[in-house]
Amino acid sequence: MQVTEQIILECLNELQSTAIAKQKYADYYNGNHSILKNYAMQESRSNQKLLFNFPRKFIDNEVGYLLGKPVNYVSKSDQDEAIHNIDVQMSHWDKEHNLQLRKQSEIFGESFELNYIDSDGQFSATVLSPVNAYVLEDGTAERNVLLGLHKFTRRFDKQVYLDVYTDHEILHYTIGSYDKQNQSKPNQSPELKYIGKHNHIFGRVPLISCPANTERKSGFHDVISLFDAYNALNSDLVNEIADHRNAYLVIENAKLEADDLLNMKKMGIIQVPAGGKVSWLTKEINDSFVKNELDNIERKIFDMMDQVNFNENWASNTSSLALRNKLLNLENRVAMREALMEKAIKQRLRNFFTFLHIKEGVQYDYRDIAVKFTRNLPTDLVGMADVIVKLKEVVSQETLLTLLPFVENPKLEFNKFHSEQQRLVGTDKEVSDAE
Repeated sequence: MQVTEQIILECLNELQSTAIAKQKYADYYNGNHSILKNYAMQESRSNQKLLFNFPRKFIDNEVGYLLGKPVNYVSKSDQDEAIHNIDVQMSHWDKEHNLQLRKQSEIFGESFELNYIDSDGQFSATVLSPVNAYVLEDGTAERNVLLGLHKFTRRFDKQVYLDVYTDHEILHYTIGSYDKQNQSKPNQSPELKYIGKHNHIFGRVPLISCPANTERKSGFHDVISLFDAYNALNSDLVNEIADHRNAYLVIENAKLEADDLLNMKKMGIIQVPAGGKVSWLTKEINDSFVKNELDNIERKIFDMMDQVNFNENWASNTSSLALRNKLLNLENRVAMREALMEKAIKQRLRNFFTFLHIKEGVQYDYRDIAVKFTRNLPTDLVGMADVIVKLKEVVSQETLLTLLPFVENPKLEFNKFHSEQQRLVGTDKEVSDAE
């Protein structure tokens, strides 16, 4: 596809429209909920706003559950050098990168990974979001990326920059002042100024899409109304109690002057004529109704997000199997996310192997690498060890090592084990010869 300025402007307008729509999800994750600006205030009454940041809690839990343990790589054809290169050149940054990539996907519904060669000449990647990045796909079932945009600013520089990624080039532009001052009018085109370009080595647009789900919606898109209801109901309840503390003093069959009221408050004594009566006028609160409604909304929130409320009373000796059964709905949800995450990682490996081919002359097939995810759960190591012993004559040792959560690189661990065994055999042989 020929990249023209008109196509870039149309993509940029879509980026700006998407950024405005997606900003709502970033606001909710960061604690800027609707109640902070839409709560019904009442004059001379308590107006506290309670905010429960469920989006941050749920997204952090889900991302930690899927990627809290490092991703493992296993070669299907036993290519040790490929796994070694992945471990040496990517293991120092890919764990934190994967967490950020997945988190941004869950917040916005989609995130992007930009592959590049850093200042040291090494393969690297960074995470972008729909707020500052956009990809144009070809509309086919393969969803090939035709064009990628990255809009950004630099510190102490008021200028807005735009990088446009094609199959072989990176085009550099600056965006006119209209883009910064009129972002609420995305239908009008900003001004672009071309400032240069340079080539890249990947042979394809190095901007990889990582969707949260097939619909590319935020992970908490369907539950925002429940978040708002929970915040509003809790705020109403607290304000009701706060106003209830300021109860009214009722004095019947007597008339007191203002000075008398001040003296009564100061002395703690109330004098009324015969037949007079003093009492507090209070308001009854149906706390059981309110509690039931709060519990109902909270249960619905956890159910809709496929999460487990760990604040409930759990037996202290709950086994890992029982815990997995409790997490079945979350497991099903995460399994779908895992498939999408694996596809993004495979595209990263494809670009990484292109980099290795150009730099070192070696060639590997990214399809040969199996990506293994380990759930971040308490593990019954005794039971797992029993399973491994029973399967050692059926499954390869490297595959069995992927089951152990503390083994980050099964191939490296496998090689270390055999080296250790050879040293032990050599030591025993030397001892036997000496005797």
